[in-house]
Amino acid sequence: MNKRSGNLGSFIMTFLLLLFGAGLIYGNAFKPEIGQHIADALKLPVVGAGVGVIMILAVVLRWIGGCGRKKEAFINFHSDDGSVGISTKAICDFIERIGKEFAAVKSIDSRLIQAKGGVDIALSVKVVSGNKIPELSHVLQQRVRESVRESLGLEEIRNITIKVQEIVGEPAKPAAESAE
Repeated sequence: MNKRSGNLGSFIMTFLLLLFGAGLIYGNAFKPEIGQHIADALKLPVVGAGVGVIMILAVVLRWIGGCGRKKEAFINFHSDDGSVGISTKAICDFIERIGKEFAAVKSIDSRLIQAKGGVDIALSVKVVSGNKIPELSHVLQQRVRESVRESLGLEEIRNITIKVQEIVGEPAKPAAESAE
């Protein structure tokens, strides 16, 4: 499941829980016939309001980050002296700093994909108009691969995929026009 559909599913589930919990509280506190109908459907006639409070509390805790945080992922590798783990966020930040060294790269986002036998790196870049994308891509791939190996010690880099999201800026004027 990709990130966008996961967020949509989470939003829908959270909204339904909030709506259901509010209905239980409203029905049990203000309109007993609605509360009874909901409680009968759940077979929880006495504790309907309590379940509603718990559901709303769960939603609120999720919103403030108490329950919904994902555990940060790490890439672990072994060295002669033991094991080393580097968070995927730290690796992505490092790669993005490398991309900003290139004047032709307007912005860069990176993502790591852990696979058997190594790590794949996916880069989404916005390139400044007038640059040769194949050459830029090749140099960027080499620079990222070398820097990650040398600075972070990750040897198992399988593929570095670059996706050009946008070409920004005005195209460079030909030399003949700029001389006039």
